[in-house]
Amino acid sequence: MPTESSGNNDELVTQGLDDILSVLPRERGDPPLKLVTWRPAVFLESGGVLRPTDPTLRHTASHQTATRFFDSVREEGMPIAFGVEGDDLVVRVIEQSAGTAGFTALLDPDCLSEFLMATFPAASLSPALRRVLVLQMSGIGLKEGARLDNRSVETRKRQAQHLRERFDGADLSTISRKVAAALVLALAAHVNPPRQAVGRTLADYVNRYMPKGVRAYGLTSADGRTSTPVLDMGRPDARPVIVLHPMALPDIRAAEIEACERIGLRLIWPLRHGTLDPGASALTPEAHMEHAVRGAELAITTVAHDRVPVLAFAAASKVGLALARAHPERVSALHVAGACVREGRPETGARRLARGVLALAAQRPMLLDPVLGHLEGRLRRPGALKQLLEAQFSDSPADAAIVARDLHGTYGVDRFSDSLLDSAASARHDFLFQADLGWHRAPADLAIQLHHGAQDAIHPLPLIEALADSLPNARLHVLPGAGQLVWYEHLHRVLERVAAE
Repeated sequence: MPTESSGNNDELVTQGLDDILSVLPRERGDPPLKLVTWRPAVFLESGGVLRPTDPTLRHTASHQTATRFFDSVREEGMPIAFGVEGDDLVVRVIEQSAGTAGFTALLDPDCLSEFLMATFPAASLSPALRRVLVLQMSGIGLKEGARLDNRSVETRKRQAQHLRERFDGADLSTISRKVAAALVLALAAHVNPPRQAVGRTLADYVNRYMPKGVRAYGLTSADGRTSTPVLDMGRPDARPVIVLHPMALPDIRAAEIEACERIGLRLIWPLRHGTLDPGASALTPEAHMEHAVRGAELAITTVAHDRVPVLAFAAASKVGLALARAHPERVSALHVAGACVREGRPETGARRLARGVLALAAQRPMLLDPVLGHLEGRLRRPGALKQLLEAQFSDSPADAAIVARDLHGTYGVDRFSDSLLDSAASARHDFLFQADLGWHRAPADLAIQLHHGAQDAIHPLPLIEALADSLPNARLHVLPGAGQLVWYEHLHRVLERVAAE
C-alpha cells in the first residue's frame, strides 16, 4: 500500500518529468523518417502515471490508448507486454534494475511500417501481412484474429502463409518473437539512446573551432588516478589562470587569444570528465566532483609553483569552491563569471529543465539517465538545439545577442552542438551542481570576485547582490551589457580584472 510520503514523491517525479520534457522543441518540417529519427508515441512510466515524451501528445487519443493498455497489464508484472488497440500496436516495457526507464509505446501502422522497412527490409510486408504480424505479437491467433477483423479463417491462413514466406519459411511464433525482440531493443534505444562515440574528439574540436594559439594535451597524475585533458591558451610565459568551464565551452575566437596576450594571462582549462568525450559514461556526482578537483589541482601543479587565480563559469563555481577548500595553498582568489544561485531564481518556461533534472536526481535517480539520454537524442535532430538555445535565453536581450552571434557565425549551430551534446556526461552535472552550489561552505579567507551581468534573467542581479552580501570576503562587479553568458567583450573585461588582481 503506497504511503503518503511515496505519493508525494511520485508527484515530484512526474512534475520533474513534465519540467524536462516541456522544453523539448516541437517537431517541424523534418525530412522523411529514418530509423534514427523514428517517432513512436512513447510515454514514460512514473508513479503509475504515463507521461508523454512529446508534450503535444498529452491528453490525446494516443495518450488515452496507451494509458488504457498500461492499466490493463500493469498488475500482471510481465517485463514486456504487447497488445492491439484498433489498428495500433501497443508495447509496455517495465523499468529494469539496470536503470532503463519503464515506458509504454504506441505504434500506428505507418510507424510500424517504418520500423519493419528499416529492420527487415527483405520482408516487404503489405498492410494485411503487417496486421497478421501485429496480432501474432499480441498473442492473438489466426482464428480469433479473423473474427476480430471480420475476415474468413481461410483468408487469414493464406495471409499467414505469405508472411512465413517473407521470413524464409519460419513459423509464426518464431517470426513474432524475432520481430518483437528487435522492436523492444529499438524502442529502448529510442527512450535511452546509446552513448556511442558519434561526435568529435577534443583534438577534432580544437582543430575545427579553436583559433591558433590554443594547445590541447592531457595530464596524468603520478599515481595514475587522474587523467585530465587540458586546453591551454595564451603565451606560455604569461601568468597562469585556471579556468573551470561551464556546461558547454564558450566560443573562443582570435580576439580572445589576442586579449590574453595583451593582458598577459595564460588560460588553463582542465576539462571535467566526459567533456568532448561522447562515449563517456556519467560518474556519480561525488566521483565527478572528486575527479574535477584532482584535475584542476594537477593542472595548477603542472603550470605554476605559486598560488593562482581561478576563474569559474556559472555552476562550475562549485568546483572552484571545492578546490579552494581542498587546496587553499594553491588558490589565490576565485573569480566567478555568471554566478548561479538556487533559491529565488525563476523556474518557469525553459528554466523548468534544471528544476526537473534536480527533482529526478533527488527522487528517482535511476530515471534520470534515460530521460537525459532521450533529451540528448532529441536535441541532435536538425534545428532542435537551436530552438532550445533561443528559447532558453530569450528573456535576456544580451544573452539572445550572444547566442545569435554564435549560432549565426562561421560554424552555425555545429560548434555549440559539439561542445554541449558531445559532453553529455559532463554537462549533466552543471544541473546537478545546483542542488547545492556550496556557497555556504566558502572559506572565510577566500577572496571571491563575482562578475555578473545586469541583464541576467536566469540568475537575476538582485539575487547575486544578496549572495555577495552573504559571503565573508566577496566583491561584486556588475557587467552592464551582459546576461548569463559572459563571452566575447564581456569576458575581456573579466580577464582585465583578473589580471589586475
